[in-house]
Amino acid sequence: MAVVHLDLYSYELAMNTQITLLLPERRGVPHTSRQGQPYPVLYLLHGHGQDHTSWLRLTRLESYLQNTDVVVVMPNGSRGCYVDGEQSHRYGTYLTEELPLALGNWFHLSPRREDTFIAGMSMGGYGALRAAMAHPERYAAAAGLSTAVRLDQMRDLPRAAERGLAIPPLEEVDRNFRCIFGPENAYESSPYSLKALARQLNDASGPKPQLLQLCGDDDPLLPANEDLAAFFVDHCPNLDHTFQIDPGMHNFDYWDQAIRTALTFFGLPHT
Repeated sequence: MAVVHLDLYSYELAMNTQITLLLPERRGVPHTSRQGQPYPVLYLLHGHGQDHTSWLRLTRLESYLQNTDVVVVMPNGSRGCYVDGEQSHRYGTYLTEELPLALGNWFHLSPRREDTFIAGMSMGGYGALRAAMAHPERYAAAAGLSTAVRLDQMRDLPRAAERGLAIPPLEEVDRNFRCIFGPENAYESSPYSLKALARQLNDASGPKPQLLQLCGDDDPLLPANEDLAAFFVDHCPNLDHTFQIDPGMHNFDYWDQAIRTALTFFGLPHT
């Protein structure tokens, strides 16, 4: 596939930022016009402490999508959790509004909801599920891989580091989460809560994206994912939700396989 490393200025973030894109490219085949046939797009989000190059460097994503007609957009979300924080950057608006508009102007992307998908791992899994539930009119489906259901509680998990989840025990990390999510006792009723968004979407009219949760059986975030999946079953009967546990830890060996499951779920061709 063609690889584009894009540096741009974001009005919503008020700073320069980066995106890596995979663009369709068929080896040994002449280029032909696709006028009137824009490409479906997958927004693929990285985890905490990673960046826009992580999926391309640490998985076989490009190999899986060779000779397929899909554009993959991998933005740099820094440690912003893909939300408009209480006292931090507007990564939520950047992801769901500014970025699609800018890329739609520059690349041959389909504007249709039916052609738009979003997925991510860990922090990116949270960001993907949250974006889809907060903006169901924008996405046909979303997948959370090893979703960090409550990012501000991950450091207290037993054996987390040895099972792949390593967040430094720094006050800076805690301060960052407080600036994003605000007081802990207000979280579950806030617009940051996946459960609150799920209940709201369940009760709303209008389109509802398909939702996929994937998690490894030795992932320290598995209990939180099981709890979220049970919430969907018990309280959100109107949502099309799937939860699947497979062998794996909180690492790229697992995500390399899980992204293929997500691509199948989205109906996107891959090897």
